[in-house]
Amino acid sequence: MLILARKEEEVMSEYREANKPANQTRLVGGVCINPTLREGFNSTKHSDRPDIELSDWWNVPYILECAYEPSDNSYTEYVKRITTVGAELGFELQEEKDWLLAQEGNLGSFLSSYPLGFAYQVRMIDGGCWDRSSLIGTYASLDEALALVNQI
Repeated sequence: MLILARKEEEVMSEYREANKPANQTRLVGGVCINPTLREGFNSTKHSDRPDIELSDWWNVPYILECAYEPSDNSYTEYVKRITTVGAELGFELQEEKDWLLAQEGNLGSFLSSYPLGFAYQVRMIDGGCWDRSSLIGTYASLDEALALVNQI
């Protein structure tokens, strides 16, 4: 799934005309699908957002199509993560064969919930979360996600 984080020292990217809801290119029934958002949009405190961004996006639902993404792209990447950050959190390193089986299981689980290969996230800046957009729901099809948006 999407994992979005922003380090405190990072400078927020500029909110541009291309980021405005009215300038999105993929709309279905008036709903923005995979909108062009500024970097960090889904991980920015509302108090740090430009006023125009809040005005443009407040209570405007949008949908993100999310393909399956493993937490690590290789066993080597996994080992590096677990032996650094993971060790501090108490995670134990899996053998490569066990890790590969877990990866297959994770993909299978994702596909059993999202058989089209995408999870459709409905998100919105609505004050439900103070430091990011709110996740309203995740669905197996675009039609299901759009049905929720139409109820908002």
